[in-house]
Amino acid sequence: MACIEKQYNKMTFSQSEIRDLLIKFYPYLQEKEVKILLSISTYKVFKSKETILKSGRKDKRFFITLKGSARSFTIINGVELNCHLRSEGFLMGDARSFGDDQVSLLDTEAITDCHVLIFDMGELEEIAFETPKMMTFYLNLMKEIILVFSHRIHTFVTMNAAERYDDLMKWNPLYLKSTYDKHLASFLGVTPLTFHRVKNKNS
Repeated sequence: MACIEKQYNKMTFSQSEIRDLLIKFYPYLQEKEVKILLSISTYKVFKSKETILKSGRKDKRFFITLKGSARSFTIINGVELNCHLRSEGFLMGDARSFGDDQVSLLDTEAITDCHVLIFDMGELEEIAFETPKMMTFYLNLMKEIILVFSHRIHTFVTMNAAERYDDLMKWNPLYLKSTYDKHLASFLGVTPLTFHRVKNKNS
């Protein structure tokens, strides 16, 4: 763990460092499966506020965040609405891409400097049918997507602003250090003023 933390200060990760991070995030993957994933992936580093994936796409590109945090958002009436926040070790992309000819409605942007591994989910699916452990990896990614969506719906239906804030901090306290308050407020569906009241009450 300490070794990996030191690596985060580097401008880029080496192939072996990326491999170590993938095994850390997905310990059931072995060298063979990691090599397969890397063979269909592109490693990129984005600066804060740089676009990682643009809306309007029909491809099935997703990415795993190796370091940093990112957000997916849409703009309605000139207002940015954050739909997803994800940090290192998690998958990010627009689930609409699983539908045939569906256009992505979300822009994805780096919040902090972000190291990501981008791959095509359709290509991963094809490989998964031929490699049992890659199928496990693929199914676990699908489960993660379902879990995130169902949890997000649950919080908005059953919780007030303070409860959603508490839930988010339990879900991933890293967001307080890696994400701007305005993005967290939008993600929680509250005004910046309400967010600051809730945050100060819990500090």
